[in-house]
Amino acid sequence: MSQNTEDALSQSLAKISANYQLSNDKKSPSPQPKPIKEQVTGQIVADQEGVFKDQVFYDLKWSHQSKQEMQLIDCEFHHCDFSNAALDFMQASGCSFYDCDFKNTGLKEAVFEKCNFFDADAQKGCYFYGADLTNSQFLHCDISLAEFERADMFGIEISNSKAQGCSFKQANFASVVSRRKLLCSAHLTDSHFRYADFEGCQLVGCDLSGSSFVNANFFQSNLEKCQLLSADLTGIQFEGLILSGADLRNAQLDGLDIRKVDLQGVKINDWQQSVLLESLGVVCFPN
Repeated sequence: MSQNTEDALSQSLAKISANYQLSNDKKSPSPQPKPIKEQVTGQIVADQEGVFKDQVFYDLKWSHQSKQEMQLIDCEFHHCDFSNAALDFMQASGCSFYDCDFKNTGLKEAVFEKCNFFDADAQKGCYFYGADLTNSQFLHCDISLAEFERADMFGIEISNSKAQGCSFKQANFASVVSRRKLLCSAHLTDSHFRYADFEGCQLVGCDLSGSSFVNANFFQSNLEKCQLLSADLTGIQFEGLILSGADLRNAQLDGLDIRKVDLQGVKINDWQQSVLLESLGVVCFPN
C-alpha cells in the first residue's frame, strides 16, 4: 500500500480506541455488578460436565495440548498461550480473550458467540496466524486488529461482528476439489471490516453482503461472483482486484475506477451507473 494509505490506516486505527471509549461513556452510570469470577493462573479446571464458567485465566500455558469440544461461558483469558493446541469444536459464549496466542491452533468448527478478542486499553488484537478455522463461526464478536494471516478459513462465518483493521493476508478460504478446481467458501456478512487487509485472498463466490469494507485492502484479490449486496466498498485498494460476475446491487462503490477493475458481468442498480461513470469524468443527470 502507498504511504498515504498507511498513514490513513494508522489514523483510522488510532480512532478505534476513542470509539470504544465513547461507547463506554454512553453506558448507564449504575450498571449491575458482575459476579466475582474465580481467578486461575497457569491452569484450567472444568466442572464435572467439562464446562468452564465465570473463571479468569492469566498466563495460561495450553500450547500443544488437546481439549476438543471444550465449553467456555463468561470466562476471561489474559495473555494465554493456545498455540499449536487441538481445540476443535470449542464452544465459547460471552468470553473475553486479551492478547492471546492461537498460532497454528486447531479450531475446526469452533463457535464464538458474543466474544471479545480486542484489548481496547492496549489497542491489540489476538494472534491466529496459521490457525485452522475451517467451518468456524464468529457471531456478534469483536475481533478488531486480530491477525489471521495464512490461516485456513474455508467455510468461516463472521457475522454481525467488528473486524476493523484485521489482517487476512494470504488466508486460505478455498478447498481443493480436484487438481484443476478450487472451491471457496466464506460468509463475511453484516460486519465492519474497515481497513482490513485481504491482500491476495481468493474469495470466489463467497457471501460478503451487508458488510463495510471502507478503505480495506483488496490488492490482487479475487472476488469473482461474490455476493456483495449492500456492501460498502468506499475507498478500497483495488489494484489487481477481480470483481467479474459479482452481485454489487446497492453496494457503495465510491472511488472504484472501472478502468482498472474487471467488472464484466457484474450486477448493479440504475443509480450505481453514475457512481461508476464518475471515474471516467462522465456526469450523469436524471431523466
